[in-house]
Order: sequence, then structure tokens, then C-alpha cells
Amino acid sequence: MTGGGARAAYQVGSVRAIYEILGKKTHLFDVISGNSAGAINSTYLGANCENWDVATRNLQELWLRVKPQNVYDLRARTISDLGVRWISGTVLGGLSSKGSAMNHLLDTGPLRALAEREVNFADIGKNIDRKLLYGMSLSTTNYNTGTNIVFYDGAPEIKDWARSDRFSSRTQLRVEHLMASAAIPFFFPPVQIGESFYGDGCIRQTTPLSPAIHLGAEKLIAIGVRHPHPSDRMKHLAFAPFSSPTLGQVAGIMLNAIFLDSIDADVERLQRINELIREGAHPELKTIPVLMIRPSRDLGKMTSNITDHLPPVLRYLLKGIGVSDTEGLDLLSYLAFDESYTKPLMELGYEDTFKMKDEILRFSADA
Repeated sequence: MTGGGARAAYQVGSVRAIYEILGKKTHLFDVISGNSAGAINSTYLGANCENWDVATRNLQELWLRVKPQNVYDLRARTISDLGVRWISGTVLGGLSSKGSAMNHLLDTGPLRALAEREVNFADIGKNIDRKLLYGMSLSTTNYNTGTNIVFYDGAPEIKDWARSDRFSSRTQLRVEHLMASAAIPFFFPPVQIGESFYGDGCIRQTTPLSPAIHLGAEKLIAIGVRHPHPSDRMKHLAFAPFSSPTLGQVAGIMLNAIFLDSIDADVERLQRINELIREGAHPELKTIPVLMIRPSRDLGKMTSNITDHLPPVLRYLLKGIGVSDTEGLDLLSYLAFDESYTKPLMELGYEDTFKMKDEILRFSADA
């Protein structure tokens, strides 16, 4: 499950539909891999996988309860303190030999409290010991090296792996790993693990399918949060008249590049590799079937006309960078943790996945 802020609600509806289609209360998935907001869903499911019916239903109910103030601190004093620190850090930062120490716009203390309250992280390891789960990983980005570090827990036979731009680290997964994986750059603060600081796993995760494969997955279901657009439509929009973009629009495009592009590209890459193996190009390798679930609608555009449901402080901050009911919708989709947005997303994820029922049943049954 990839990242995407509040868009990750789509994954919740999709996983619930997969459960209802296959009806497996245990071992629905043996390996779970999450990035960013997908890490929130992953840890919850990994901690509750002794009963996938209960786990998926309760995760839906959790997302319906979540409000923006459950994710980041929107109290006026907190926002004011952050504003003062940003001004002093940027305007007066040049007076310091180290420059500005400010590196985030929002305080995610509420998200940490929510995760600690709703997820018993010790149960992830217990479920692995009970063989209810084979392996689980959360991807992060190390801000010192710029490399992707995959923290994982799993069966003893799973070995560490490394590539030029990424490596793994076996550990007992805790709330710090979740917070680091979900730390959207610039908006959420870096998270300290050990002696180093980490940010969102999608920043440098160019191969999001890789952790699940290294954990031993023999089949993959990847749940994306990006609606594919026909190339001719993209070409038309690219050359159509357009006013100067707001900061909110620029930020939305930047986050799309971080969160949405890599999983589509990696699925296409794996499909090409599978084709080469089937054609006999590499007989020493085995194919890894992959099934991609994508939204049938643009999740960014689904944020239109929801700003009235958001807290006044958040509306004020978003308006300041050009986000409205018609502009900056991609950025808004990452921050709109509210039932007015997440409930339709879960419903869409459920509907889109159920439309693939026959394909999912064949995929599950194929040897």
C-alpha cells in the first residue's frame, strides 16, 4: 500500500472488498508492505490480522472517526508558535552559522497519539511468531544519506537485502517507524529513530514492490491511489491556457510526483520482467504475478467543495497558499482527513475492487 495522505482511505475500502471476495478470515495476506499513509493501514492490519473480517471492518470505522485535528495539531497557539519559529528561522536564520532549524509546517503529535492508542505494535511481532503473518515492512527515507531504508519484521528465514540506493533493517516495528514512514516532507516533522532522522518512505522509494518481494511474496496486489489519465487528455491539458500556478498547486504536483508515480512505474516494470521470463529470457528466475487496483475517478478532484467541512484554522492556512474548492485540489487531498472526503474514497475503493471480483478470484486461484 503506497502513500498519499488522506487518499489512503481508498486502500481501506479496497482491502475490505478483497476480504469479502475471498472470505479468508486468516492469511488473507501473508506479507504486508506499506509506504507513508499506507504504513498507517499496514500497521493496523498487521497488528490485527488474526481476523481479517474484524480488522478490515474496524479500520473502516477508524477512518470514519478521524478528523484533521486527530492528525495534526490545529490549536491556534500551536499554529502561532510554528509561524513565529518559521519567521524567525527564515528571516533571522541567516544570522546563525547553521541557518534555519525549521523543517515542517504542522505538528503531528495527534497522529502519534492516535497510532499509539489504536495500534498495539507488539501484536505485529506476536502475529509473526504465531505464523499469522510472514513478514511486514515500512519504508522510510534517511535524511542524512538520502537513501531508502526499509524497516521490517518477519520470519527468521527472511534475510536482509541491499541495493545501491536502499537497504533493509530487521527490527521490532514501533510507532516511530510508522511516524517516520508517514512524515510528508515540509508538512510533517522528521522523526528520530536511534541517532538519525527519517522522513516519508515515498521520497526515495523508487521500487515500492521490492520490499514485499524480498519478504517472500509470491503474488502481489498493489493498491494505488492515482486515477490513470489517457495520454491524449494529458497532452491536451499540457498545452491548454493556464494561469500562473499557486503555491498550493505547485505543492500538489510535487507531492503527486513523490507519492503516485513510482508504484505505477514499478508495476509496469515487474510486468515486463514477467513477460521476459515467460519468454525464456531468464529461465533461472521465476515470475511474480502482480494485480494492480487503481481508482476509477480522480481522487484529487473529489476534494472539490469539501473545504467547508474542514476546521477554520486549516481552511485559513490552505487559503493562504491558494487552495480553494476549485484550485490546489491535489494538495488538499493529502491533508483532508475528514469523513466528507475519506468516506467517499472508501466507498470508491470498495466499488472499484468489487468490479474486479472475477479477476481477483482467478488471481487468487492461479498457481
